[in-house]
Order: sequence, then structure tokens, then C-alpha cells
Amino acid sequence: MIDLKVLRQLIKDRLDRETTEDLLMFIGYEVGRNHKFKIREERTPSASIDKFGYITDFGDGWRGDPVALLYEKHGMTLPDATRYIADCLGINYE
Repeated sequence: MIDLKVLRQLIKDRLDRETTEDLLMFIGYEVGRNHKFKIREERTPSASIDKFGYITDFGDGWRGDPVALLYEKHGMTLPDATRYIADCLGINYE
């Protein structure tokens, strides 16, 4: 099995805006054409995706990748979040 740090880097190497948008939509977020989405219950989307695939939540200043989103905002463990995103991206870690 690949070390989690190595696996996390493999994930980061694959990220770009479109990949992160696809991951977020798969998780259940609605991402608009302007690359913005609602990270919580709010009227106006306050989170956006940059060209490198990183997410910024302007509502609370949080910034991270899809793994960090699952870990910090959805309560998954870091190993589970890392493996989940790796599975979504088709990265073999066995």
C-alpha cells in the first residue's frame, strides 16, 4: 500500500479546475459556470475553485483541496478522505 503522503501528492498532481469541479459534483455540490458553489447553506455561493483545483471559501477563509474538504468540512478521517478521492480519480494505492 502506498504511504498516505505519497498518495496525497499523487492526488494533488492530478488536480485542476475541471477535475475538482467533477469531484465536487460527484459528492453532491452544484458548481456554477463561474466555478463557484455553496459550501454551506447560504444565498450566494461563497466558495470558488482556482485553476489549480484548490477551493477557497471566502465565507470563513478556508482553503484546501477536495481531500481537505472531506476531512475538514464533512468529518471524514484523513486516510478515508484520501482513499475516497484516489478512488474517484482512479489512482491505485494498493
